Amino acid sequence: MKCAVALLAAVMSVSALHAGAHRPLVKPSRATTLQMTDTLPLPPTPQAKRTANLTAILTLDGPFRTFLGYLQQTNLVEVFQSQAYLTDQGITIFVPVDRAFAAVKPPQLKNLMMYHSLPKHYELADFERLSQTRPVTTLAGGLYTVNVTYDAGTVHVHSTWADAKIVSSVSVDAPMAIYELDRVLLPDTLFHTQPPVADVPAAPAPSKEDSGEPLTEPDPVVAAQYGSPGVADAPVSACGDDDGRFACYAAAAAVGAVMALVAL
Repeated sequence: MKCAVALLAAVMSVSALHAGAHRPLVKPSRATTLQMTDTLPLPPTPQAKRTANLTAILTLDGPFRTFLGYLQQTNLVEVFQSQAYLTDQGITIFVPVDRAFAAVKPPQLKNLMMYHSLPKHYELADFERLSQTRPVTTLAGGLYTVNVTYDAGTVHVHSTWADAKIVSSVSVDAPMAIYELDRVLLPDTLFHTQPPVADVPAAPAPSKEDSGEPLTEPDPVVAAQYGSPGVADAPVSACGDDDGRFACYAAAAAVGAVMALVAL
C-alpha cells in the first residue's frame, strides 16, 4: 500500500513539472517594451556628404580662368563633379595656370581637359607610391596616360611633349583633389608631332601688398604757394622789424626837415 502511494506521488510530481515546462509565456507590456528600447543604443543617423563646388574653387583660389572656361565650354564641370561624388574613387585634377595656356593652342579641348585628371583621389603623399606605377591612365581613357615622378616631395607629371611640375595644392579634401601645374600636358594622342610651344610667360612680380612687405609712405607733397607777381618779385625791405621801422621813420623826418629849409 505504501509503495502504491509513493508511486502515485512520483507520477503526479512528474506531471506537474511537464505541465510547467509548456506553460505559455506572458506577453510583456508596452511599458516594459518601451523601457527596453530606451536602454538600447540607436543606430547613427546617416549624414549628407559634403560637396565642394569646382567652379567656385577655380574662381577663387588661383589664376585658372582659362582652364575653367574650357571645362565650361566642353560641359566637363558636371562630369568631374560626378566622378568625385557619385563614385567610390573620387578624382584628381591637374590645373595649369593661365599663362601656361598662353604658350600652346590646344585642339580637341574635351579630351585634353579630361587628360588633366585621374579617376581617383590622390593626396600629395600618395604620389610617391603612384610614381612606381607606369603608366597611369587618366580620365580620358587608356590611350591617354601620364607618368608621375616623385623626388623628395617634388612631383612631376610627364606627358609625351611636356613635363609639368605640381606647384601647389589648391584643394586636397576627399574626394576631389586639385593641384596647380606650371605647364599644359601634351599627349601624343592629340599631338602626333611635337607642337610648337612658346615659352611660358614669367609670373608677374608680386606687389608689396601681395608680398607682405611694409608699405612706405610717399614724401609729402608741399603745395606751391602763389602770390601776386609784383609782390613776388619785389626786393625784401630793410624795415622788416621794429628797430628797422623806427630808423626808417627817423630818416624820413630828417629828409623832410632838410627839404623844408631848402624851400625857404
